[in-house]
Amino acid sequence: MNKTEKTASIIPSAPLALFDPEPLLAAAALIETTKDLARFLDSVVDSDVFCVDTESAGFFRYHATVNLIQVSTRHRAAIIDPQAMNDFSPFRDFPKRSSCQWVFHGSEYDARELHKFLGLEIPTLFDTRLAAEMAGLDELGMSPLAKRFLGFSLDKKLQRCDWSRRPLTPGMKRYGLLDAICLVPLRDFLTEELRRCGRLEWAEEEFAILAKEARHAVDPEKNPFQFIIKGASRMPPRNLAILKEVWTLREQIAKSINRAPFMVVNNQVLLDIARQAPKSFAGLTTISQLGHEFLLRHGKELQMAIKRGIEGDPVRRPLSTRPEKRFPTLTCWEAELCHALREVRDHFADRLHIAPSMLASSRVMFELACSRPNTIEGMSQIAELRHWQTALLGEEFLGVLKKAQPPAKPPGRRHRRRRTSQPM
Repeated sequence: MNKTEKTASIIPSAPLALFDPEPLLAAAALIETTKDLARFLDSVVDSDVFCVDTESAGFFRYHATVNLIQVSTRHRAAIIDPQAMNDFSPFRDFPKRSSCQWVFHGSEYDARELHKFLGLEIPTLFDTRLAAEMAGLDELGMSPLAKRFLGFSLDKKLQRCDWSRRPLTPGMKRYGLLDAICLVPLRDFLTEELRRCGRLEWAEEEFAILAKEARHAVDPEKNPFQFIIKGASRMPPRNLAILKEVWTLREQIAKSINRAPFMVVNNQVLLDIARQAPKSFAGLTTISQLGHEFLLRHGKELQMAIKRGIEGDPVRRPLSTRPEKRFPTLTCWEAELCHALREVRDHFADRLHIAPSMLASSRVMFELACSRPNTIEGMSQIAELRHWQTALLGEEFLGVLKKAQPPAKPPGRRHRRRRTSQPM
């Protein structure tokens, strides 16, 4: 049995184990000063794991930030309140002092936000969501994972509560802490799952890439066509111009009062205004779901925005409002190679019970079909192709890429049909 067959023959199914988070919950600290933060971090500097979860009020506030940080080791847990302190230097310095592994569930968000708002650079991490996906599990959320491995489900009723609200209620504290505390045993169980099915090295390579991306995260440039919301893609240019103006006004109002834009005026109202283009205050009152109080406060501004849209330059929708990489145009032979590579990838994915895109992205297969490397070393030059992916699929991919291209058919004579005269 080769390595691939061994890996493919194991279906992850960890035994259920009961886990009691109550001792850590009862002893958890609420940290609201830099001094207390430094003291807590000193007490856990020798821990092997440092589990982190964050909460944001972005669902309610225009200026989204990290409103709460929950952390846990094997023996201590705490809630850190970023709204109560200005000096976070002990937290930023902690990775330099400790060799612990940072554990997240969905690190693409949490690690990036910690870097963006607090300047935190995480050297090594473990992502339980990605680990579950690489282990071949079907359900990747915290609650189903906790039910499977720890013996209980996590209540997610407070997931979208206003985390900027103070004081924190007992329910908010418990909800926030549970996610961080449960990350410790989940990380241990998933590590064993990955080791058992021969995929731990795969995950470690992915974790290293996630940590690097979080350390070098930059804010993407704002999309100049972000006002083209769902439902506006087929609007005429003039209506798009009106939509742009009323959308911009909503953003300005939301920013000034620090409220989420949809809580000021929902998207459907903007679409209705752009389509109907009411030119009077009376016309605005016919727009469904446009509140009377909002009209009293901002009716004149709204009328001016509509007028600017009507009188200004029309807006023509771009081919795509998303900044996506364009795939190259393939020849017929390259397209056949790409299709064959995809079949190889999908076959492996089916055997491994893993998402095909995790084994190789469409971009990787396009680049392979275009460059057609004939060695493993040549294949490794493709930046998005991981080492573990090359080791797993490399030989099979080379077998496809080394196929000889069929000779081009010589151009044949074109036979023109003789025109026959029609009877008069």
